[in-house]
Amino acid sequence: MIRSVFDFDNELHQMNEEELRSLLRELYLRTDMAMSNKNEDAQINWFAEKQQQLFSRLSEDRRLRERERPLPDLRHADELHIAIGEAPLGSIKVAMGNFPGRSGRCFFSLNDYYAMGPLGDLEDEIVLQRRHLWLLDRLYLTEHGSHLLQGLKQLKCLKPFMNSISNNTKVIIWYTNNGHERTGMLYALYLLIHCKSPITLMDTTVLYRAMFNASEQQVLPLGEMMTDQLSMMWEQGMVAKSLSFEQRSLMEQEWLELASQSGTLRLMKNDAVHSVPENSLDEFILQQVKRLAAERAVGEFINGARVVGEVMGNLTQAVGDSFIEYRVRQLVLLGKLDLEGSPRAMRFYRVRLTGEG
Repeated sequence: MIRSVFDFDNELHQMNEEELRSLLRELYLRTDMAMSNKNEDAQINWFAEKQQQLFSRLSEDRRLRERERPLPDLRHADELHIAIGEAPLGSIKVAMGNFPGRSGRCFFSLNDYYAMGPLGDLEDEIVLQRRHLWLLDRLYLTEHGSHLLQGLKQLKCLKPFMNSISNNTKVIIWYTNNGHERTGMLYALYLLIHCKSPITLMDTTVLYRAMFNASEQQVLPLGEMMTDQLSMMWEQGMVAKSLSFEQRSLMEQEWLELASQSGTLRLMKNDAVHSVPENSLDEFILQQVKRLAAERAVGEFINGARVVGEVMGNLTQAVGDSFIEYRVRQLVLLGKLDLEGSPRAMRFYRVRLTGEG
């Protein structure tokens, strides 16, 4: 029983993220109900108003934080390093911390989930909003769903930001040649279609294979590479030739063709990225469930997080755990998997092949 603020504080420390969200949601609903049905007791009304002010401050504080994170000032930038995602960008920043020219070096990331969702003309605000509605409809049950709308504002500013790049600023785009990062790289190049600055591609897949004698399966996403490895890559990249006009034109065309494809999942085949139907990995997921089931008693349910982890560990494509979990839930709806527990997050439910109970 909670008898004091100390007891309550102890409970808060033991709650997981979903329990905290549920608590806040319940508080908000009760506050909203109290504000809608004005009570005769002035104290109750006063308390409800104070609670509503606290909730209003949450969104206000978030807006203030967003204003405090302006886009980089490129007026005096010698180099602009672009990555596909915050995690890769963070690794690049650390890796380049000891190289000369820090004061003239800027960093920027394209923060979207390019391995999934419809593409199209993403400079069109309506198309961009439709894409994000598609993502929210499928990923809202995962932790990534909360980041989607937050990043929409920045994505709308991509084109004007790219147009602000000076002709004297060297642009370097870092990416690993997987479905997510290659799609983001192609989109970045397309946004730079009118940019006259020299553009260099840092294909970490090619560099990693050459420098560390690695196979295709051993190449990690950029955000998971060691910073000393990225530093060694940059030592080679500093002298790399910038893209020719012909190379840029070919990649810009590659983006237009990819964006026009109807598939909503990006997979690599023969070093090229293709848009395919979203159910293209379903059979692979079912194979992993079948393999895990063979190690257990007949009819035993398997933790959802274990299934997603097993798929991620054996899949050579970079589609992300959010998409895999979405497809696991779809397989339940399609009647190919049975579910036990609550599908609000993968750690709360278990699955098994249909008909094995």
